Amino acid sequence: MSIEGRARREAKLKRKRFIEMLKNSAMFLLCVAGLFFFLNDRLFHIAGAPSEADAVRFFGSAPRPYVALKDGEAVVSFIDVGQGDCELIRYGDVNILIDSGDTDCEDAVVGFLEYSGVTHLDIVIATHQHTDHYGAMYHVLDCFDVGLFLMPELPEELVPYGITYERLLTVADNRKIPTRYAKAGERFLLGENCYLDILSPIYYDYSDINDFSITAKFVHGENTFLFTGDLQEFSELDLVESGTDLDADVLKLGHHGSAGSSCEEFLKAVTPEIAVIGAAEYNSYRHPRVEVLERLRSVGCCTSYSTANNGNIVIVSNGVDLRVEVEKNNALILSE
Repeated sequence: MSIEGRARREAKLKRKRFIEMLKNSAMFLLCVAGLFFFLNDRLFHIAGAPSEADAVRFFGSAPRPYVALKDGEAVVSFIDVGQGDCELIRYGDVNILIDSGDTDCEDAVVGFLEYSGVTHLDIVIATHQHTDHYGAMYHVLDCFDVGLFLMPELPEELVPYGITYERLLTVADNRKIPTRYAKAGERFLLGENCYLDILSPIYYDYSDINDFSITAKFVHGENTFLFTGDLQEFSELDLVESGTDLDADVLKLGHHGSAGSSCEEFLKAVTPEIAVIGAAEYNSYRHPRVEVLERLRSVGCCTSYSTANNGNIVIVSNGVDLRVEVEKNNALILSE
């Protein structure tokens, strides 16, 4: 090999070694940074230092959309948990979780909460005792400080004694989380002109767990959100006939858009501008059902989103106006 050839080969080897050194250094720094974020979140708590969630958001790996909470704003997130329900309300320093999806959704739910900046939950609500609404809740209760856990009271014959339900109650008991049944008519004040009302169940003689679903209404200034769990026509009509104020700008559609929910009388009482549906893509139930979407149109609601179509859905309220951000596919299920 000529002198020039050897020189080129040595230069090439030097460049290769230099690049390898840079890669190793970068990997070492990333490991050190990751260890720092991990230890700071759990031990050091250095003020102003980035958290693990901040780091993940910076590198673009956080669940989308990410919405920072601004002064005076409320953010309502409909978390994609497949064929299930999960909603997060944030206002000021108050965080409320309604449902959690099924047992296989625990990482998705906890991840979304952490990346949204949630460090504690003031209220956690299991709308009713079906696992697609409370299956992952035991893990949520184990990961966050919780101020109050609410669920509906059921007749003894409907209580779902099983591993998942027992695990939920055990975690709540072990962590000494205040737990009680929800009461229709109670109000939780969250701030000035901002509160959460419990509207149902108002009767306790139903034969179906779905009809015991907790209905909650969140009010932020002029904007209102109605969460209905798996409320069905029978209990919807009970609410309408009770004279309860059901009017809301945003309706979380009952029972994933099932034909047995969201009856015309109920929708006329709610008169929603926006409907949101928690359902899995290509689900075997064909949720949301076409007839339900037609009912929405008939009461003037021509804007509808679903987690099946849009992934995570986030609605931001400034007390007057609403802004909707979605994870994917801006196309709506309904349009004018």
